[in-house]
Amino acid sequence: MTKAKRYDTVVLLESIGMFQQGEKGAVVEVYTTPYEAYDIEMVTDAGQTKGVAEGVRPEQIAVFPQVRFASIRMEAEGTRAVVRFSDGSEVIVRAEELYTQSGR
Repeated sequence: MTKAKRYDTVVLLESIGMFQQGEKGAVVEVYTTPYEAYDIEMVTDAGQTKGVAEGVRPEQIAVFPQVRFASIRMEAEGTRAVVRFSDGSEVIVRAEELYTQSGR
């Protein structure tokens, strides 16, 4: 089990109060006494605050891994890119998809 640190992004492994299993949040406070626990600011996918889950135990959450870009390789004359992340995963992104998402 990975210990959470302040500002880590976490997901609930079980429902806690009004928050459902699978919801995401950010650790806003870490307690070590009398036992390890966290206060977690729960947010929507759009980043809106839903509330705070207090006194959450480590076994009730999973910490999101810190994934970073490892490499970006252009292919097909610049019409797509292969993006590799630090965890070894890869995605292929077409230029048209990115252009559409930019709102142009």
